[in-house]
Parts: sequence; structure tokens; C-alpha cells
Amino acid sequence: MAEQTIGSTRTFVLAKGFTQVGSHAVLIGEDDTRRLFAELYADPDRPEVRPQEGYQAVLSSMQPGWTLRILQLFWPDPEPRLEFQHQVQNWSKPGTEGLDILHQGLTLAIQEYPLPFVRRTVLEFVLPGDEGVAWWEGLSGLCAGFGLRVRYLDQAAIEGLTRWVLNPNLEYRRT
Repeated sequence: MAEQTIGSTRTFVLAKGFTQVGSHAVLIGEDDTRRLFAELYADPDRPEVRPQEGYQAVLSSMQPGWTLRILQLFWPDPEPRLEFQHQVQNWSKPGTEGLDILHQGLTLAIQEYPLPFVRRTVLEFVLPGDEGVAWWEGLSGLCAGFGLRVRYLDQAAIEGLTRWVLNPNLEYRRT
């Protein structure tokens, strides 16, 4: 039995490139494994969302010997800050000095305040063969019953994910 280090990102970030399997982008690992990626997400305010049961269903539907890694990543989320900045910029010019100081202070705070982070759940599936492709494509239907949605990652999203895992930084940069 091969020994694996739990939590190791070495095989995740060292890759040989990409290929395509059906409509899915596949990362070719340093060990020539083919790895598929998807993000699971849900609206937490909806009563039908049952993530624990969804994860259990995903894991119990796998075949013995298959490899699935669940990554819980804290990812910078620029949207709330950008939206607030947009709203502050659209305010009409304050009529009094006190409100003008408040407006200038908010504008400065937006620029200096660090980005908020959001937790993301990403699945990494080592493709075992054709039967694995059918299982992978069926994840959307399996997860939908628990209020979870699946977003299969394309090559650009996988590259962004590997950069974040390899070299996380606290500032958001659009590339």
C-alpha cells in the first residue's frame, strides 16, 4: 500500500499541463494522474441545503480505490468591497464639512481595508478511467438533492486555484 501524506500540496501544484476529457479540463499531475476539479456551493439561507448529507452521499457513491480530495480554502472575495466602493463613489457631494470628512474617510478606508475572505469547497478527483467520468458528470444531479450546486472548473480556474494553493497572498490581483 502506497503511503500518502495527508494535507500535502506537492502533487497538487506540480503538474505537467492540461488535457481535455469530454467537456472537462483535466490537470495532468506530476505522476501522470488526470485530475478533475469542481467547486461545491450553496445558498446557506435555503432550508433544503444539507451539506453534510451531500458530502456523505458523494463519498458513499465512490468506488473503492478512487481518490477524492476535499479542499476547504479561504479565498479573497473582492466583490463586497468593490460594491461598497461603487456605492460610496455614487453619493452626491456632501453639503456640510462634517459629511464631507465622513465621505473622504470612507473612501480612504475602502482603499486601505484588507479584502474579506470567503470559504470555498473544492473537489479534486483523480480520474480512474471512463467509469470515473460518468460518476464525475453525475455529481450535479447527486448534489442537487441536498441543495448543493457543482461548478466544474475550467483550465483558467484550475490555474488560479493552483496559484492560490502554491502562493497565497492577502491581496487580490486580477490577472
